[in-house]
Amino acid sequence: MESRMSSLRQIAFYGKGGIGKSTTSQNTLAALAEMGHRILIVGCDPKADSTRLILHAKAQDTILSLAAAAG
Repeated sequence: MESRMSSLRQIAFYGKGGIGKSTTSQNTLAALAEMGHRILIVGCDPKADSTRLILHAKAQDTILSLAAAAG
């Protein structure tokens, strides 16, 4: 397990809205996946842009909609 953790890499895309973070991250992650890397996408955008892009616009519940339904 230790050797797997030592090869773990993290990439973060940060910036104000509308600068292409979701598009850049999805293209970067797609290229890494094609190269055989295992990837995990963690998107914090309430609009779920990252998830929508990777799922080809398939509808899904967002954290905000689940929280609203629970409250």
